[in-house]
Amino acid sequence: MPTEKIADQTFEEIPVAEEPVEEKYFTFGKFKINFAPLVCCSAIKQKIVWSVGGGLAGLLIVLLILASLLKKPSVSPKQAQPATPTPTPFEEEITSPSIYATDSAILKIEADLKTIDQDLQSTDLKEVGLNPPVLDMEVKFEEE
Repeated sequence: MPTEKIADQTFEEIPVAEEPVEEKYFTFGKFKINFAPLVCCSAIKQKIVWSVGGGLAGLLIVLLILASLLKKPSVSPKQAQPATPTPTPFEEEITSPSIYATDSAILKIEADLKTIDQDLQSTDLKEVGLNPPVLDMEVKFEEE
């Protein structure tokens, strides 16, 4: 009978196989970003990184608030608008009359225009003789 070799059942001596680290990549075009170092970090290192990042973000917010408070105040809306708009005063300049204003021919034409205008105003444009005749006649037809 063949002798069978009995397997050694001491499990303590078997080397533990390391679990393969699943590498996580973020691809952006040609570039690959490996997230494995962030996953493999210990909890203490992660707390330090988050604490420093949060501190920097808080410091940035405080600096922005201080900068907005220290900024010079701008002109308030009340000062920017005038109270009421005022019209510009109009000054009429009196100029010397034209050389034609004293010309005898021009003065005669102006006088003639005034007389024609008076004649037109006094003329009765509703002449009775030009009205059509009255056609209100009594018309009768005889039957045959």
